[in-house]
Order: sequence, then C-alpha cells, then structure tokens
Amino acid sequence: MSATPVARSARHGPGPATHLRLGGAATDSAASARCLRQVRHHRSNSYGDRAGSVRIRLIVPLLLLLVGRANAQSAGRLDAVLRAQRDSGFAGVVLVARGDSIVFEKAYSQPTAKPLTLSSKFNIGSMTKGFTAAAILSLRSQHRLSFSDPISRFFPHAPDQKRDITVFHLLTHTSGLASHSAGAGIMRRDGAVTAILSQRLEYPPGTHYRYADDDYQLLAAIIEMASGETWERYVDRELLAPTRMRSTTFQGGDWGHKGANGMRSTARDIYRWITAIHDARLFGRTESRELESPLMHVRSEPPFEIHYGYGTRVYVRNGRVAEVMHSGSGDARNTSVARVLADGTILIVLSNAGQRRGTTWASYVAQRLVPRR
Repeated sequence: MSATPVARSARHGPGPATHLRLGGAATDSAASARCLRQVRHHRSNSYGDRAGSVRIRLIVPLLLLLVGRANAQSAGRLDAVLRAQRDSGFAGVVLVARGDSIVFEKAYSQPTAKPLTLSSKFNIGSMTKGFTAAAILSLRSQHRLSFSDPISRFFPHAPDQKRDITVFHLLTHTSGLASHSAGAGIMRRDGAVTAILSQRLEYPPGTHYRYADDDYQLLAAIIEMASGETWERYVDRELLAPTRMRSTTFQGGDWGHKGANGMRSTARDIYRWITAIHDARLFGRTESRELESPLMHVRSEPPFEIHYGYGTRVYVRNGRVAEVMHSGSGDARNTSVARVLADGTILIVLSNAGQRRGTTWASYVAQRLVPRR
C-alpha cells in the first residue's frame, strides 16, 4: 500500500459520523432551553417576576428528571444488548460516555469464570502504542528529539541501509523493517535493538505502510535514550501520573512488552486517558489535536478513508475525522477497543473472552453497540 499522507482537509468536526443516540436526552435539553426562554418572557412586573421564579423552580427539576429518565432508558437498552452478548460468550467491562459524563458502566462475567468488576485490569495490547506515541510527542515538545531525527542519532551502530530510518517512519509504520516483534523474549535494550535492526528491509523507508511491533519497540528504546529513564518510568511520570491513571501498570520485562505492548489498565483509566487528551489537560491544544489526527493513509473502506495516527486508527469521512479508535489484543485472551466519535461519544470495551468468529470480542461488541456506517 502506498504511504500517502492524509490531506490537511481531513478536519475534526461533527460530520455525518455514526453516534450513540441517548434516548432523547439532547431533545429534552433543547426543550428545556425553550421552556426557560418562555418563562423569562413573563417577567414584566414584580408579580411576573415572582411568578416566573416559581415557574423556574418547578420546571427545572422536572426537566432534569426527564433527562435522567432518558439516560436511564438508554442505559437499559445498552444493558439488554450486552446481556445478550454475555449469553453468547462475551465477558468484560463496557463504558459509554458523552464528553465528561459517563452514561453507562458495567462488568459482565461468564458464570463459570472469575467474576469481573469495574476495577478489573486487562492487558490492553497494542493500545500501548498510543502511550508510546504520546511519549515521543512529549519529548519533542521538550526539544529532546524531532520527528525527522534518523535512528542513527540514537543507535550509532545501526546498519548502513537502516541508518536513515526516522522517528516519523517508526511512528507511522513506514520504516520498511520486515520483522514483527523481533525484540520479544530479549531482556536487554541493546540486544533487542540489535535483533530488530538485523532484520532485512522489505522496502525503502518512507515508501510503504506495514504494521509491525518492531517500530514501537524501537521507539521505546529511543524514549529511554532521549530521556535517560526507562520507558516505563517516563510514561508513568509524564503521562499516567498527570492523568491520575492509578490503576494502569506495566507487565512483562522482555522487549516484546515495551513500547508496542505491555500495559494493563481499567476501563475508567482508559476513559481518563482519552478525555485528558481531548480536553487538552495533558498537552497543549495543538499537541492534543495532533494526537487525534491522521498521519498516514492506509486503505479505503467506503464511505471511510482509513488512516494510521499516533498509535491509533483514524476514520475520515467527507474530509473530516469521524472516529479515532484505539485497539489491542494482549495476553490471556485480553482484547480492547476505545472509540472516540466526532459527536463526543466515547465507547470503551475491555474483554478477556478472546475471539468471536474471527474478530475480537471487544471489537464485535463495540460495533454492536454503535455500528460504524
């Protein structure tokens, strides 16, 4: 596939993206505004002021009650869908939010397995790549590296034909490296880097997209070289601590569990991560928007153009970002999906049920709850 960068016309915005309809809550909010405006029109004298004040005190609680009932009805429908999936083999934790408000959060377990709770941790697999990409962006903002830096700056003994691979090539899976997780099972950084760079080049750097864990394992090594800390320590101090992701931890110790994989988390912590980026509480507005933007065109799936972002998959429709998706498959049948839609809907599914007919349970359930059209 050709590595054609997305045009800058691919903007974030409320395009025709599919979104979760929360039982009319938005309609009730609009009605609330109309009612309150009507009440204010009666405030023409002191009696009207008192009457208007009484009406407001009566109407506002009623409207809040209606919105709460709408959300409760929506939650009931979500629960019905998920209980049916549980009966078919699904187990996991599901969280649905609209912006800063969580509207649904529940754990589902199989009757013969250990019960899951909202605080259950899951191996998030390749969702780890989003944290590694954010760490690279953090180091760039600290002027410790640039995307155009060749890897020879960090690995002086890199083979000649690979010395011109850049940080950007690694971020976008366009390094040309032919292997997949060559660092797995290797404990020392130097040994992992040597193993990865000993693989052949499948194509010249920057010319084609090919998804591989090796790229992000090398990024983890670059983070260590540029920061003077371990990959885990830098990610924890710069990303997890500021976002209060206290339940997110690291696992493994070999280089197959650094950079590309190797993190465990909860649905609530993933929600904290996504909203911290979206609300620019971790980075500045420019960097936050960058983390939600497409970097490299991968393929067409009409009506969407699929791009790779900063460890994410970005769906573009009619020139606008319709969805940013984080996903991963980890150890012990763990799978994870977090979808961020243009209308503000956030859908997180973490599962330990493995696969369902060739797709992960996390992906399948996320599509059943909010179909991508």
